[in-house]
Amino acid sequence: MEKWFGNKPTMSQKSVKTKYEKVLIHAEHSILNTDEIVLKVIEAEFDKKSGKELDGVLILTNYQLLFIGKHEHHAFTYNNINNIEIKTDGKDKNEWKLTLFLGRYRQHFDDIKKNDDAQEFFDILEHKILNPNEDILTTVTHDFNFFLHADRLEELREKRVKITPFLIKRDDMGFSKNGNRLLKEKHPDALLIVEGHYREKDKKGNFIVVDKLVYLYEYNNEQRKAKKIVGWPLTFFNGMSIDHFAIKSEVVGSEGKLILNDSGKKFASILSNEGISFKTKTRKWYQKILGFRSGKWWKKSIASITYLFIFLIASILIFAEDPENTETPETEEKQAVTTSADVKQEEAKEDKQQEEEKKLTEEKQKQEEAARLAEEQRKKEEEAARLAEEQRKKEEAARLAEEKRKQEEAARLAEEQRKQEEAARLAEEQRQQEAATSVYYKNCTAVREAGAAPIHRGEPGYAKHLDRDGDGIACNQ
Repeated sequence: MEKWFGNKPTMSQKSVKTKYEKVLIHAEHSILNTDEIVLKVIEAEFDKKSGKELDGVLILTNYQLLFIGKHEHHAFTYNNINNIEIKTDGKDKNEWKLTLFLGRYRQHFDDIKKNDDAQEFFDILEHKILNPNEDILTTVTHDFNFFLHADRLEELREKRVKITPFLIKRDDMGFSKNGNRLLKEKHPDALLIVEGHYREKDKKGNFIVVDKLVYLYEYNNEQRKAKKIVGWPLTFFNGMSIDHFAIKSEVVGSEGKLILNDSGKKFASILSNEGISFKTKTRKWYQKILGFRSGKWWKKSIASITYLFIFLIASILIFAEDPENTETPETEEKQAVTTSADVKQEEAKEDKQQEEEKKLTEEKQKQEEAARLAEEQRKKEEEAARLAEEQRKKEEAARLAEEKRKQEEAARLAEEQRKQEEAARLAEEQRQQEAATSVYYKNCTAVREAGAAPIHRGEPGYAKHLDRDGDGIACNQ
């Protein structure tokens, strides 16, 4: 039924499909032309002149408007519809009534539910009456697997293809799905498309695409455009470590950190299949939970309190009962004694807690100092590595420059040698020509008397008047 309702029908369209599926299947084989394209289908009631009302569906195609009921159908070409009138149905304010003006005649259709599908139907009908030969893209003819991104919208405008407002609204499925569909079109063979970012400064609006390379894209949902930021070969991730958390995964290397919001294990599987070597950081299950991932005591404390509070609230909601006031004076006295003891215990508990907090504060200061020293050491090592890398690059550049100079020198010497050989060859040819022209024989008798017969072309004394048959050999007979 995709021909009638597209590949992403609304709830009201699904209802029409369920109710009139058999009617539409019959119409597809007996009423529609083979090249006829369905633009929209809605449910309606046809008011005939006889006063009889028929339940059925109104259908817009690229050629005509159709009403199809269970036992009869009617067709109206767009050229024959002079005008239309749409107003609220007098019987029900939540329904529309459609009137077609066909010359001196009118046809009425009512019981059309007021919703976005009906509004799109009217938008299409108005456009086709005014521009029967122009194409229009609707929620039925559009494939929602492909996003109406900026380039596609521009292409449709150049082709003068109308797009219904309802299609624009429905095609906007939010940042994630829009970006994913756009990048799927750019990379149809991609192994993975996932939201993520590279380094801390690029946290929002980015996608990671794994194709022949691993690409980082910045997607702008308002402009409906995706911009490629960088592309890495898979070998770029050689030797990196992958840290899987509850949802996201971090791929950490010396140059930065690649964050995948999900599908981290699939990314690791792709690298493994390509023979890329990497390290997988192992964590206990609780270290993957939000609040416990960093290992910092204050984050774990806050997370524990939060989770405990949620657990207590849930327990109260599940197990709590309405208390009844059945306490006796004796019970109240016991409770007073108990309360006094509880107060002392609470005070002792608070003192102990303060001591523990003091210890924790001291430990935190020590950890921060150690972290500061470690950070300073890391920066020193990075600076040393950077300087070493710069020195290596300078030496490499000098080596390449020296190789280039040697190659140019070798080429220059080879060229000089070639020129010298060419000059010698030309001199030899000149000498032979001069030698050939310095000897002259009047006829072959003179040649034979001189003992020089036969004479080949190029040899001293050769001349055309001696070579009568022109075979390049003089006085050979």
